[in-house]
Amino acid sequence: MTEYTTEKKFMVAEGEEGEIYIFIEAKKDSPNTPLVVYDGKDHAIFHRNEEQNIILDYIHPSIREHLRHAPEVIIVEMILENVKDCYAAKMQYVEHIPVDWSKFGLKTWEEAMLEQQEKK
Repeated sequence: MTEYTTEKKFMVAEGEEGEIYIFIEAKKDSPNTPLVVYDGKDHAIFHRNEEQNIILDYIHPSIREHLRHAPEVIIVEMILENVKDCYAAKMQYVEHIPVDWSKFGLKTWEEAMLEQQEKK
């Protein structure tokens, strides 16, 4: 059965030549079919292997256009400040990711920001 987890702390960075890096916390085992599925909106799914899908939540609006045009990204798995693994993952663009984000407690970027401002 495919497992969905949410990667709450990840970072997206752009290299000098336009390559996109996604830094995540290190996982067990090695990926066998790394693929990022993205529809250009708030969340993406990192298909790490047949059993593991990682939700990359709340993708900042300034990053979305870069991800839409990247043929692949470089996933960097970190343990604290150390790199455990680094590999390329193809990008797959879809019209709509068929996931009910609310089942994972996720909202749109804008809703999350409004909620955060209301707490202040």
